[in-house]
Amino acid sequence: MSDKKFVDAVFSELFEKNFSQYKDSLTKPVNSDKDSYAKARNALALLSDEQRLDVVDFLKIAIADSASVILGALDGVHFPDGLEGEFVVSLEGEEIQGDLQDLFIEKAQEDGVYN
Repeated sequence: MSDKKFVDAVFSELFEKNFSQYKDSLTKPVNSDKDSYAKARNALALLSDEQRLDVVDFLKIAIADSASVILGALDGVHFPDGLEGEFVVSLEGEEIQGDLQDLFIEKAQEDGVYN
């Protein structure tokens, strides 16, 4: 079950922490800051509240797809250009790769990421 523990931890970090921070930052009031978040927030302000939330929620798909590519590479089922070889991923001495991508996608589907 170390593979599930790993996927749950990564999923939590990405969606419960990172996505929540993105959402909070992107839904703050518009201001004249020049950082990336402010620029995105100001651009999103041109949309209706519903449209703005649709765009912010789309970030979940981008996050999930990015993690899926990485986990697929670690599992040995997805080979990004120029990357050849076999990874050995272990947690507490137990090899965990092989199902990481599937477990992650399943969890994302259960959590409604792709809706």
